Amino acid sequence: MNTKKNANNTTSSGERFRLLDAFRGFTMISMVFYHTCYDYFVAFGKNTGFLKSTASFFWQQSICISFILLSGMVWPLGKKHAVKRGLILILLGFVITLVTVMFIPSESIYYGILTFMGIATLFMIPIDKAFGLNQKSGKNNPVLTELIHVMIAFILFVLTKHLPNGYVGTRSHILIRLPQTLYTIPALAPLGLPTPDFRSSDYFPVVPWIFMYILGYHLGKLLLDNDTFKKVAACRVPFLSWLGTKSLLVYIIHQPVCFGLVWLICRN
Repeated sequence: MNTKKNANNTTSSGERFRLLDAFRGFTMISMVFYHTCYDYFVAFGKNTGFLKSTASFFWQQSICISFILLSGMVWPLGKKHAVKRGLILILLGFVITLVTVMFIPSESIYYGILTFMGIATLFMIPIDKAFGLNQKSGKNNPVLTELIHVMIAFILFVLTKHLPNGYVGTRSHILIRLPQTLYTIPALAPLGLPTPDFRSSDYFPVVPWIFMYILGYHLGKLLLDNDTFKKVAACRVPFLSWLGTKSLLVYIIHQPVCFGLVWLICRN
C-alpha cells in the first residue's frame, strides 16, 4: 500500500518509522559518549593521541555516517518543509560557529555537521525533482534503478573521501591529484577544498558527504515503500525511539553539557 509522505519519519496516514527513530537515538548516545571522550582526551589534553587511534576514527565515522545516511533516507518524508528546515539548520550551524569562536577558540567549528545538513537538505530539492523526472521517462524496474543509484553514490563517496587532502581516489590508489591552486581559495572550503591553514574541530564539506546523503536518499526510496520493511520499522524501542525524535535539541545542548562535565572532572 502506497501512502503519501509529509513529515520527517511520518507518512500522511500517521505511520511513523519508530525503529529509525531508535537508530537515531542510539547514535545520539554514541555521539554524546564520543564527544565526552574527545573533550577529556583532546580538549583538556589528557591524551591527544585519542584522535589518531583506529578505534576512535571508526567510532567517529560510524556516528557521522549514521546521521547523514539516516537524514538522506527520511528526506522525502519531509520534503514539503525542506527549504525551511534547511535554512534553520544552516542558521544553527552559524550560531555554533559563532559560539565556539567566541568561547572555545581552540575548538572552533567551521562548516560543521549542522551546516552540512542544512546545505544537503536544500541541495536535495533539485536532485529529487531530477530523479522524479527520470522515473517518469519510462524506467520499468525501480528497485534495480535504486540499487544502481545506491552503488554509484557509494563509489563516488569512496573516491572523493580524500578530496580535502588533495586527491580523488583511495589512499592506496590515487586517481587524480587536484591542482594546489584550488586549495588557496578560502571560499572553496565548504565544498571540500580547504586552504592549508584551515582548522575546524568539526568539518563536513559538501564533498564527499553529499554522496553519503544521496546514498541514504536512494536507500530510503528502496526501503520505505516496502510493506515488510514498513512493518518492521514501525516497531518502537523504549526510550531510544523517543530520544531519536529529540535529536536536534540533544545535539545543540549536549556539547556544552559534556564540556562542562569534563571541566568539573579535570578541575577536581
